[in-house]
Amino acid sequence: MRTAAAVAGLISICLPAWLGAQSPPLGNQQDTENAAVKYLRADAALRQSYALAPDAPTKLQKALESPFDGEVEKLVAAAEDALVEFRHGAAIKRCDWSMSLEDGPLANTAHRGAIMELVAVSGLRARLRFRDGDTPGALGDVLAAIAAARHLSVDGSLASVLFAYKLENAVAAILAQNLHGFSPAQLNELSTKLDALPKGFSLGTALESEKLGRNDLLTASQGAKDRDDLIGRLVNKIPVLQSKPELAREIVDGCGSSVVGFVNCVNQQQSFYASWASRFTLPPEQFEMSYKAEIQELSRTNPVVREFTPNLPRLRWAEAYSQTRRALLRAAIAVRMEGPDALNRHLDPYDGNPFPYAPVGSGFKLQSQLSEGGIPISLSILPGAENRKASPN
Repeated sequence: MRTAAAVAGLISICLPAWLGAQSPPLGNQQDTENAAVKYLRADAALRQSYALAPDAPTKLQKALESPFDGEVEKLVAAAEDALVEFRHGAAIKRCDWSMSLEDGPLANTAHRGAIMELVAVSGLRARLRFRDGDTPGALGDVLAAIAAARHLSVDGSLASVLFAYKLENAVAAILAQNLHGFSPAQLNELSTKLDALPKGFSLGTALESEKLGRNDLLTASQGAKDRDDLIGRLVNKIPVLQSKPELAREIVDGCGSSVVGFVNCVNQQQSFYASWASRFTLPPEQFEMSYKAEIQELSRTNPVVREFTPNLPRLRWAEAYSQTRRALLRAAIAVRMEGPDALNRHLDPYDGNPFPYAPVGSGFKLQSQLSEGGIPISLSILPGAENRKASPN
């Protein structure tokens, strides 16, 4: 994203009730507002109020899971105005990042860093508020952060969905660490407002948007007159080829050393994507086994498929992990509200069975049958978890 003005006034929106009291739009403002503009303004305000390092998104993400230090409170205090604008953006239902599609893979994606910074700061303030007993304020910060992460996911790219899943997981962990102390009324409010959050893109949706809604390789090759011209265009417009002209030549020659042959290879890859976008509902093991058989055969004869097709099974597993973590959180809220019997209505998306429940002191643990890195995905709801986590070592 180059400027906030680039995304202004694009989408009609509606204001949800999940974020708490908000001033209603005046006049026809509701017809012109766009959450992306609010977020970019919020990030500009954050940077004006606090000196952020070039690697701020990464450092702030680490701070979300680290013990507090004095700098965190200074940052959160300085970010007050930015977080007001951030919550205004999170309260808007739709978000359009107005990506420069004509730039293909060279399109500016600085908005990812902006959202990563803002979500982290909102999460840090939530931790401080939970620590200080301000559960309503902390809840608003958590919900705004999850909404913003899901807004990031709709820019039409697979990478942004992966970033969004990581952000949502980090913020949901803060919520889980403090869920044991929620009152029945607060649990009911949380459940209602989670349902009203924007849904965001899934990786299957993003695959359709990034690989079927547009095609960077075809865009880069458009207008090429011959083999050498095509190679030059690919090297100039495809980032991964800019330092590898020999790979560009190898790909073009593998497609018949002609523009027509290259286009045929790209079209074959498009058909491959189309056949797999709808299969993201398959169990991840089945998805991976079928995919490996098909990609291996196609890659032998099509260098475009071999060099430029992302690892779709990795994406399918990432989707499964995200779905499971969301389901665990909803199940944990239901258990806090109704007791373990509620698990019969909140099933593990991996195998369709209730999550196993294990009492842990005055809290409990839920565990999925799905493992990540050999470790079952689980969620523990324990008293005082955030206070223990936030205390200095």
